[in-house]
Formats: sequence, structure tokens, C-alpha cells
Amino acid sequence: MKNETHTVPNDSVKTSNSFGGIPMTTSKNIDLINGLPGFEDLHAFVLGELEGYAPFCAFQSLDEPDISMLVIEAKLLSIWKNIEIPPRELQILNIDSTDDSEQYIILRVNHGTQEFTGNIKAPIVFNPKSGVANQVILDNANLSVEHPMQNELS
Repeated sequence: MKNETHTVPNDSVKTSNSFGGIPMTTSKNIDLINGLPGFEDLHAFVLGELEGYAPFCAFQSLDEPDISMLVIEAKLLSIWKNIEIPPRELQILNIDSTDDSEQYIILRVNHGTQEFTGNIKAPIVFNPKSGVANQVILDNANLSVEHPMQNELS
């Protein structure tokens, strides 16, 4: 596992400031230490709230601004109440407990059915004090990378 320090560009870096045409307000710069599967070389991201679409956010690459994903804070999902992040994963991010972190779920939209699924098997865990994050793959066979999201918002 790669665990390097990357420089997250400051707010002067230009992003598209929108997600599919929806205005995005920048709230957090994030240094994703290991990238994401398929995007391992992308480390600098911004998490932006989607104006008028709370609680949904955009997770946009600053390295490649055309790369962005729809995410939601995991604690808003009813299923998340029973899921724990292993202590070893928290240690990688210098976090003492889950309460000191934020977790985000990457969402997908099935364009045919217009239904959302969420990758609850591999949340993005973020240390808001340091600005460092990592996608954590949870060792739980009951968790899915395509968990149906209807009825999940608590």
C-alpha cells in the first residue's frame, strides 16, 4: 500500500464549479493518499456541496477536473449505523476514532431506472483535521458495491 504525502492545491485552483450543470460550492480540499480504483494517480480532490441538492455532494479531481463523482455522507444512511471502520484503517489517517472522521459513499445512477446505488463496501474515510483521506475496503461479505439507496436516508 502506498502511503505518500501529496500536495493538495489551494483554492486558487480552478474546478468546473459544477457537477452536470449543477452549481457546486467548494467546501473541502482532500488529499486522497492512494487514489481510487481506476484513478490511482489522482490524489487531489475537492468535496463540494451541490447547491439545491443537499445532502448530495460532488467529489471532483483537481488533477483531472473532468473526473467527478456523486457522493453522500455515510452517516446519513440508515444502514451505516451498523458499520464500523477498522482501527488499522483509522490509524493510516491518524484518526483515533470514527467520531473524528467523515465517511462518504460513492453513488451511481442507473440511467435506465433512474435509481441510485451506493458503494457501502468501500467508503472514502476523511480526516478533516489533516485533509487526508483513503478509500477503505471493508471486509464484510454483507456489504455491496451496488447497495440500493431507496429508503436509505435516515
